[in-house]
Amino acid sequence: MRTNALVNQSSAERADELFQQHRHEIFRNTDRLFAKLMLFQWIAAIATALLVSPTTWSGQSSQIHIHVWAALVVGGAVSAFPIWMTRLFPGAAVTRHTIAVAQMLMSTLLIALTGGRIETHFHIFGSLVVLSFYRDWRVLVSATAVVAVDHLVRGIYWPYSTYGVLTASPWRFVEHAGWVVFEDIFLLISCRRSIVEMRAIANRTAALEPGERNFRQTFDEAPMGMAVITLDERIFAANARLCDMLGYSEEELTRLTTEDITFPEDIEEGRHLAAALLDGTAPHTTSEKRYVRKNKTLIWIRRTASLIRDEHGTPQHFLIMIEDISERREQEAELQESKRHLEAALRANHLIMDNSQDVICTIDKAGRFVTVNAASDSLWGYPPSELVGRAYMDLVHPDDRKNTNAVAAELFANRKVTDFVNRCLRKDGSVVDVLWAVSWSEMESTMFCVAHDVTERARIEKALREAKEEADRANTAKSEFLSRMSHELRTPLNAILGFGQLIERQSATDAQRSRVGYILSAGRHLLNLINEVLDISRIEAGNLQMSVEPVRLADAVAESIDLVRPLAAEQDIDLSTSPELDEAYFVRADRQRLKQVLLNLLSNAVKYTPKGGRVMVSHRVSPEGVVRLNVRDTGRGIAADKLSRLFTPFERLGAEESNVEGTGLGLALCQRLMHAMHGSVGVSSTVGNGSTFWIELAAAEAPLASVSPHGRATRTHAADPLRDKRKILYIEDNLSNLTLIEQILADQPEIELITAMQGRLGFELALKHDPDLILLDLHLPDLPGWKVLEQLKRNPATCHTPVVVISADATKRQIDRLLAVGARAYLTKPIDIGEFFKAIDETKSHPVAECVAA
Repeated sequence: MRTNALVNQSSAERADELFQQHRHEIFRNTDRLFAKLMLFQWIAAIATALLVSPTTWSGQSSQIHIHVWAALVVGGAVSAFPIWMTRLFPGAAVTRHTIAVAQMLMSTLLIALTGGRIETHFHIFGSLVVLSFYRDWRVLVSATAVVAVDHLVRGIYWPYSTYGVLTASPWRFVEHAGWVVFEDIFLLISCRRSIVEMRAIANRTAALEPGERNFRQTFDEAPMGMAVITLDERIFAANARLCDMLGYSEEELTRLTTEDITFPEDIEEGRHLAAALLDGTAPHTTSEKRYVRKNKTLIWIRRTASLIRDEHGTPQHFLIMIEDISERREQEAELQESKRHLEAALRANHLIMDNSQDVICTIDKAGRFVTVNAASDSLWGYPPSELVGRAYMDLVHPDDRKNTNAVAAELFANRKVTDFVNRCLRKDGSVVDVLWAVSWSEMESTMFCVAHDVTERARIEKALREAKEEADRANTAKSEFLSRMSHELRTPLNAILGFGQLIERQSATDAQRSRVGYILSAGRHLLNLINEVLDISRIEAGNLQMSVEPVRLADAVAESIDLVRPLAAEQDIDLSTSPELDEAYFVRADRQRLKQVLLNLLSNAVKYTPKGGRVMVSHRVSPEGVVRLNVRDTGRGIAADKLSRLFTPFERLGAEESNVEGTGLGLALCQRLMHAMHGSVGVSSTVGNGSTFWIELAAAEAPLASVSPHGRATRTHAADPLRDKRKILYIEDNLSNLTLIEQILADQPEIELITAMQGRLGFELALKHDPDLILLDLHLPDLPGWKVLEQLKRNPATCHTPVVVISADATKRQIDRLLAVGARAYLTKPIDIGEFFKAIDETKSHPVAECVAA
């Protein structure tokens, strides 16, 4: 009982709340209506005054009639205030009564503007009807009071403005007020009925709300998709779960039909099920079908539908419940696919077993054959029937049984052996090499084996090993031959070129000087040929030492152009670089070998460009960090069918018939050098329009970028400013690397840095300055670094000086060789600053005890 009372009280409170909300909404809407009506009436009053009595005359002079001013000023004042109230206090009681008073005053103004015409009195009755929209009888009382007072006062003092007569009519207002009250009675009845209906609606709504709320909550929070569908298949409502399934919002779904979201092949089935529900042949239907999600993907669903009827049995709408079964369908499909694969695998397994050229067998733990396929007959000469139950060790060659038993023991531990080869005896006594792939199954206590005949492969491998050994011996013999030939050819060339230069310098006739010039030119050509052949041989043998490190591209290009410029000047050829070749660009390369490639490309471009032509060097950097350097000439170009042979050794493409000197090895050597520096070289050419040779190298970070100001500051604080000065000699031809060391040591006031860019100059400075430490690069333009190290260690004046090698060659063989020669430490580029300072400190605290024999 107490619970029912609380429920009834709550329902009554909710009904009252709904009633008040509805009523307040009516008040606000009616306020907005009167705001528009007031503005319209004001404009109408002005128009009426201008039409009825726009001017007043005094003799022949006229002026604006007082009615116009009254309509403009009084009408504006009467209208503006209630409009302002609707904005400031919408729905408030004071606003309603203000509007009622203003509306009646506007009616009296219109009556006055028309001289009390009876037609304008009907404006009062129309205003009362509109005021009844508020459904508040108190508003009608305020309006009626204003009408009665207005007619009383104006009937006494201004009867013409109210009744259109000149004599006072103090009691005539009773008649007019009576008619107004008469209308009020009907309007009050209408208001009362409206209020009663509003109350009834509020009570019904409040009573239905709990059930509707429960249904809506059940509908919205259901774990499966639910929707209400109209009889024409339009979606009336959908819950959140269904929206999530299909990827639509509820608003989007309500604009669709069920056929819009159904896979086309499943639409007809849905129509039949809907017809069955409408015919009453089925209380509900269940089907599995496909829906199309918003992103056009398919989803499998299980749909249960029922028809909702009213109390008279008339169909109202469909209620459907939808369950996502996509995962189940996928699992069923995967199961079917797995079943098909299994059946196919079984069929394939039988086919493999029956047709395999390899022996496929199973062996039990005791080492006896359990199953064997027919290939055993061709491999061992035994049919399967003779092998089943027999020990497989009977087939193994006696010399290989010990090793086979060891592999079997390993198999039991590791479960798998895939590359074991032993010799087996065939039935006829011949020997066959067998490659075994075996896996051990502890569960079945069985070995699963595949045995493959590799007798022919073993023979081929043996032949290949012998061929490789022969090729290695031939390659070694070639390298030794080239080395001996280099020495044997250079010795007479030294005399030829030396004496030829002496004869050229001595007083000789023009004819003799011309002949000597031919000798020197041919000798230098032969010397270049020897050098290029040796370089290619070293590259192919892997003996060419490379120091790949960051190299400033602009420096290498500038130095190469300076060397080629005299040759270009002789041919009157314009040799230039693009202004965009920034000094900030670095590439990873061996500095000397990069210059060698550039010199070859530039000299070729100059040699094959006619007089007055042009050779230009340009570059570009790709987004992948690859720098391409282009050497373009304005020569005659190269035919497309000859480009493929351009980098072939000794291939000059017919240039040997011209007066242009060359060996045919330069471009081949360039290609091999670029590959050794992990770069590439190529060409594009058009006959009659010149050629463009290009090289590509990986971009590198500037060496100075690795110097950390923080790291240098830490080192500076740790240093003792009072300790003795130390001299360090750095022998390095790369200006960027020299600048890097200078920057690293810039905050070390106790260290004096001496630099040299050539090996011989570095050796002389070591003798002259007696440094405390020598930093040595290996790739120098005049003398290899390892030779400089040998000279330093042989000389008594420098053999005690510690030497730290700094090189981009990080191979262990190179490091071990230099340390054995006498280097104190070996630092690889790019330099680790911490390791660099550590090496400096160690060379001070642990000086060289004795010289190392070279």
